[in-house]
Amino acid sequence: MNKKAEKFQAFLDEREIRNAFQVEETKDKWDTVLFRSQIDINGNKLPTLLLFDTSVYGLLRVLIAPKLPSEENETAVLRLINGYNKQFKAFKYYVDDTGALVLDVCLLSDEGEDTGSMVYAMFDVIIQHLNESYKEIMRSVWG
Repeated sequence: MNKKAEKFQAFLDEREIRNAFQVEETKDKWDTVLFRSQIDINGNKLPTLLLFDTSVYGLLRVLIAPKLPSEENETAVLRLINGYNKQFKAFKYYVDDTGALVLDVCLLSDEGEDTGSMVYAMFDVIIQHLNESYKEIMRSVWG
């Protein structure tokens, strides 16, 4: 496990946060460790991924919708998320190559830095934002 992932796991252990994440270590050149979880927004379980590797970057990703239903809806969604991207500095929405609507947060840290508090602060920001905007987002997704 890379140093950033070890620090995050220690953060979870110190606070006795158990079973919140499934941990997966990869064998890639970046020594990537994935922490998989879910965020509950209005009863919807949104898949969430926290990624730490040996680069200066980490990633917090939330899958908002697995696939946009049509091109007409895509235009409405793109307009909405473009507005969110202008409004919120900490995270960015986009539609990936498979048509999924994704929310990403880029986390900057070095190997010796404790990122647990920062990660949980970002979870709070994302959860608050999604509690306020998820219905509007899904209305644009489903048209």
